[in-house]
Amino acid sequence: MVLIARPKHNTAKKGETTECIILAKLVELGYECLMPWGHDRRYDIAIDDDGQLIRIQCKTARYMEEKGCIDFNTAITYARVGGKPHIRKGYRGEADYFGVYSPEMGKVYLVPVEDVPIASSATLSLYPTKNNQQKGVKWAKDYEI
Repeated sequence: MVLIARPKHNTAKKGETTECIILAKLVELGYECLMPWGHDRRYDIAIDDDGQLIRIQCKTARYMEEKGCIDFNTAITYARVGGKPHIRKGYRGEADYFGVYSPEMGKVYLVPVEDVPIASSATLSLYPTKNNQQKGVKWAKDYEI
């Protein structure tokens, strides 16, 4: 057998892989999914729910072993030229859910955009906190699909 070299890993490939895995999970669950044309949309997948579109922005989670959680971005940073400061923009009003894929956990989560900070990142806890805090903790199991 001849092995071919694997393509180099880059952020675009990581994003495409995440979108494919989230789409496959949604289709497996019986959702009617639509994909917008082009890459400059504020959502990656839409679900047709009896004529109402539910917009999903796909994100790849980072596993944070020391904290027992996964973390994902809830905003995008737009670079500006000419020494102007970068702009961070959240997704409120432009997407309804984050579809979050955790490669380390091998799981997909569907998180309402309204449940997370506007222009930063969000954390989903996998295990009980060390101080047993419950208030304000977003549990990954509650969003898993």
